[in-house]
Amino acid sequence: MADRSHAHALAFLVLVVLMPQMASPGKLPRFTMGPRTNKQLRDFFKNHGSDMADLVPSGQGGHEQGGGSSSNGQSQQGGGDSGGGGGGGGDNQAPATNAGMYVFSYGIGTPPQQVSGALDISSDLVWTACGAALGGTAPFYPARSTTVADVPCTDDACQQFAPQTCGAGAGASECAYTYMYGGGSANTTGLLGTEAFTFGDTRIDGVVFGCGLKNVGDFSGVSGVIGLGRGNLSLVSQLQVDRFSYHFAPDDSVDTQSFILFGDDATPQTSHTLSTRLLASDANPSLYYVELAGIQVDGKDLAIPSGTFDLRKDGSGGVFLSITDLVTVLEEAAYKPLRQAVASKIGLPAVDGSALGLDLCYTGESLAKAKVPSMALVFAGGAVMELELGNYFYMDSTTGLACLTILPSSAGDGSLLGSLIQVGTHMMYDINGSKLVFESLAQAAAPPPSGSSQQSSSKTNQQAGGRLSASAPPPLISPAVFVIHFMLLVVYLFL
Repeated sequence: MADRSHAHALAFLVLVVLMPQMASPGKLPRFTMGPRTNKQLRDFFKNHGSDMADLVPSGQGGHEQGGGSSSNGQSQQGGGDSGGGGGGGGDNQAPATNAGMYVFSYGIGTPPQQVSGALDISSDLVWTACGAALGGTAPFYPARSTTVADVPCTDDACQQFAPQTCGAGAGASECAYTYMYGGGSANTTGLLGTEAFTFGDTRIDGVVFGCGLKNVGDFSGVSGVIGLGRGNLSLVSQLQVDRFSYHFAPDDSVDTQSFILFGDDATPQTSHTLSTRLLASDANPSLYYVELAGIQVDGKDLAIPSGTFDLRKDGSGGVFLSITDLVTVLEEAAYKPLRQAVASKIGLPAVDGSALGLDLCYTGESLAKAKVPSMALVFAGGAVMELELGNYFYMDSTTGLACLTILPSSAGDGSLLGSLIQVGTHMMYDINGSKLVFESLAQAAAPPPSGSSQQSSSKTNQQAGGRLSASAPPPLISPAVFVIHFMLLVVYLFL
């Protein structure tokens, strides 16, 4: 396996509008998101394109695996009302990611203090900065809450997540942890505790969370991370929901909305659903792996060697899903025939894409006269995910480049399906059934806010395959986000 010893920095525009659907007590709210931002991805690709192939995790048995923010060397140190210091606990490792975040705003403590967390389906720990923090991050102050409690060192939740030797006296009541992203240059160190979490009108008591006393890395101005992975401490596991789903609307969509749903609300919106198995790895237990069987370009199966997408027992290989990575990364054995097929169909000379850090690029002017081939992902069992042009091509108006947003990884390193390739598709995670159900919402409106009527739907202007033009380029998509309170949140960070 290649060395995953470094994390990556990131910067992007995040624009948030919140439209919650409140639920009765004891049930999580339904959330819708919108509108999307219209920020181009040029700065992101320019700064991080060369890092994008270094995203997939190596097989590391015995560690919590996940995705999260990447480091730029900045630090956030807890203080003030944060209480005692952490340290000395077990270390947990999560693979580096370097893409846009979806931000979740919620209340913690009694009375509730408003904090924010970056949603991550590939890690488990729910944590927030505690005490005074640098960079304007809204921290949680435990001393101001009447319901916060330590997770004892001897507690199963502590020993399973961060195995450690418990001391005597006061030290025995603390569970210290260090959770690292990438090679550890982005990390959070603190104490595990339990607290009341408030989502809209719904209060959930006794949620185990990390009180981050020292947080190193660029977490894009949010208070922490909300892990939705497959481990015991993820929010999904602690709330015991059997399924969740999300949909990221294309940037040019009018009638469809971006949303995330939990539990009974996470149901299909159309009658045209497809499904494939979710696989699990003992080496990377937090990740949601899918059984990708092949890729089609213009309806023709690519000649990808058998076993390229297989998930191996040591944690290598496989294909997992991520919403903290924009691009899709494929093992080189799959990327080479894909690149060759796309380039052959376009039939134009490629140009240097180093300005964006992407591999296969053309001038937008020349590509406007060509036909870009369609693309589809084929899963085990025959389910086919038809992609829109904006799922795999990006056109930058500043540089005039149009580039494929799929990159290669090293042999054996595995593959990931990033958030761009999922845009426009309602992704439903059936946890109990170990199944991913998906449907295109190009012809169906997303669920409306509570009390409003169902919106009529229309086909987006972006078709699968086709021509690029100045009037109809691939959507210039930037990270969508959602929150739970009626507010507009803007985070605009530069490295």
